[in-house]
Amino acid sequence: MKTNDATLIAAGALLCALGAWCDAGCGGDIEHESLGTGSAAERGSGESGGAGLRALATVAVPAPAGGQIVDRAAAIALGKALFWDQQAGGDGMTACATCHATAGADSRQFNIVNPGPNGIFEACGTTGASQYTTPCDGTSDDRLGSQGVVAGTFESIASDPSSAADVCTPGAPGTFGTGRQVTGRQAPSVIAAVYYRDVFWDGRADHTFNGVDPFGATANALQTPMNSMGNSALASQATGPANNGVEMACAGRPFNGPNSLAQKLLARQPLQLQSVSVTDSVLGGLSAAPNKGLTTSYGALLVKAFGPDASGSAALYKFSTYWGQAIQAYESTLIPNDTPLDRYLGGNLSALTPNQQRGLDRFTGKAGCTSCHAGAELSDATVSFAALRGLVNEDGGDQGFHNVGVRPTAEDLGRAGTGPGNAPFAVNGSTRNRGAFKTPQLRNVKLTAPYFHNGDKATLTSVVNFYNNGGDFANLEKASRVKRLGLDSRDVAALVDFLTNGLTDCRTEKERAPFDHPSLALPDGPTRPAVGAAGTGSCP
Repeated sequence: MKTNDATLIAAGALLCALGAWCDAGCGGDIEHESLGTGSAAERGSGESGGAGLRALATVAVPAPAGGQIVDRAAAIALGKALFWDQQAGGDGMTACATCHATAGADSRQFNIVNPGPNGIFEACGTTGASQYTTPCDGTSDDRLGSQGVVAGTFESIASDPSSAADVCTPGAPGTFGTGRQVTGRQAPSVIAAVYYRDVFWDGRADHTFNGVDPFGATANALQTPMNSMGNSALASQATGPANNGVEMACAGRPFNGPNSLAQKLLARQPLQLQSVSVTDSVLGGLSAAPNKGLTTSYGALLVKAFGPDASGSAALYKFSTYWGQAIQAYESTLIPNDTPLDRYLGGNLSALTPNQQRGLDRFTGKAGCTSCHAGAELSDATVSFAALRGLVNEDGGDQGFHNVGVRPTAEDLGRAGTGPGNAPFAVNGSTRNRGAFKTPQLRNVKLTAPYFHNGDKATLTSVVNFYNNGGDFANLEKASRVKRLGLDSRDVAALVDFLTNGLTDCRTEKERAPFDHPSLALPDGPTRPAVGAAGTGSCP
């Protein structure tokens, strides 16, 4: 029987991506091209500890080392409720999900400009705060960030449990006038974030969770720790925004004890302002539909997830540690492992079109993308990559963090920044940590524009052209991996096709389980209706 030539070509591309075959060519209907020595898959394989690209399902989801969870399903339910609950915000409108509502990121376009170090609004035609902004390719120090809350000083939790807003003293008009403040960086997607060793763009949310703040066991942790959990950067991260005076609350609101976020939520019906579908994959059985909210309390959810030790005064005084662990449990379910690339790497040779296979070839080869977007997780900032390759990259900076020349280094020190204890986030003192930011995973990247830590590029074509040109700024600290690539227009188009269509998990795009959610009224954005497990449409 004669084997179809297209099948042979696809099979060769698959083997190349897997790091098993390369010498005869890789990808689609094209010849294999390389820069320097070694083939595309050999370079991709070497940078990912010998594994090459693999389906995400082949990688174990990092599990926390330690903690108090006794019922994981209950912890996931608690975490999902906390993550989506608008009552957590000091204004009664801002949930964790507010900045992570679209494929785990923020898609709003009103009041998203932070004027950067020079204090002048100038990005994408913006002339001041609280304006509509269509993302564009950056030409200034402005950042396209995420809209937070109006500045103020926390006074007290409202005594009426039907009231979701805290009592605050308004702040003096500042950079954003009397409007909502805007963060200085883009909100990274929480989808697949469980694979990272440390999170936030600068990695300050430590892999060790201390139960009270993002800083683990470092000198930046200024409070007495409640526990010590490994593989728990998401729990660390979850404790950061909740009481941050820009992101979610008036400045000074405590997490635990009297007159705190704990007291507020323990006295209120979970999600009482929001609808929950009866077919929600996690919360459906607790939905109060056709009424809003859940039929249970946060106190009951805590006890079910963490046992009787989480009741009474423990719920009030240890709320931050339960909050972090529960949100981490929920976010750990957001795994986008059903992309066309994953199906292709699993043996479905028709999952990628010939043009997308060409893009995959460039991704692993001539473009050198797998130098940073390595392994099954498509990032060198992961738990598994650090275990394989150590904590220092070839330039001497922290593994998984790179200065790629998006903006001048001095504008944002990134990984070389310091925390409240004046301790650095970096694990070593290399100057290559200056202006370095975490390598993001790329699944669902089609859905998370604009790109880079400052929203500097509006489209994936702009991103590919940026790397093709070797970056925008020749910073002294720029990663040695960032250099001109020599991609032609067909290469660029194929790579963009691969990134756009080969890496999108339809379940994320259609909000199908596990990406379904309660309703959410976005400040200065559309109201998101409650979506059940079946999502908003079908997937192949």
